[in-house]
Amino acid sequence: MRVVFALVFTILVAFASEISIATYNVQNLFDCKDDGSEYLDFKVGVSKWDCEAADSKLQRTRQVINALNTDIIALQEIENEQVLKALVSDSEYKFISFTKEKNSPVGLGLISKLQPSGSEIFKVPNVKTRNILKVVFETEGKKFSIFVNHFPTYKNGINMQKKAEKTLRTALGKEKNAIILGDFNSPFGQKSILNDIIATRNFYDLYKELEPKDRYSHAVHGKKRAIDHVLLSPSFMENGDLSYVSGSFEVFKPSFAVDEKGFAKSDLYS
Repeated sequence: MRVVFALVFTILVAFASEISIATYNVQNLFDCKDDGSEYLDFKVGVSKWDCEAADSKLQRTRQVINALNTDIIALQEIENEQVLKALVSDSEYKFISFTKEKNSPVGLGLISKLQPSGSEIFKVPNVKTRNILKVVFETEGKKFSIFVNHFPTYKNGINMQKKAEKTLRTALGKEKNAIILGDFNSPFGQKSILNDIIATRNFYDLYKELEPKDRYSHAVHGKKRAIDHVLLSPSFMENGDLSYVSGSFEVFKPSFAVDEKGFAKSDLYS
């Protein structure tokens, strides 16, 4: 059994209002319709997955979203836009962005209580993987961009991860106020796929705010790993018009989703 935790933090705008942001891999949020691109474990009729299981998964995911209650949430492993809309129906999250490659089992998206001013999709060339989603916000005359990511798994080869990382660097361009977040399937530390961005562009990994024992977002088979990340461009660390609220970063571990050791209470289909 496994559980992926949300990462939560807050930024301050023009020394006045605060915006809370989270990233969360929902771990395969599928519907119960056969589109032909589902993972085998989520094909109705050939697995344990059915409409009852799909509704249960949707409700449990919604429970986490409601508990987070941040202004903006980036999400990974959503089957389609219809599922994303169902997740936020009757909620304060009135604005959604979503992207998914054709024939891919899952995509990624962003839900927000704040209206974005724009968005852009970046495809990773020659790799069957998720796109990178850029969503732009402007509040009180201050603009910032969020880059939502879900990199290939390490078992598929480091070259695939490097292509995704190269696409991300291209997407960043000369963006001044950039927030990079998502599931990178890469650890914190010397072996991180993000180290080049951190070193050459002076981005700051918010895991540095935590004690080593607290640096994890993924718990499976008795192991805890930091594969989800939040990186902030240097502008957020300079106490300017847009700034990171010191001490706001946390790994969100709701008691209803984990046991006393920090592992999942649910199975693959929950």
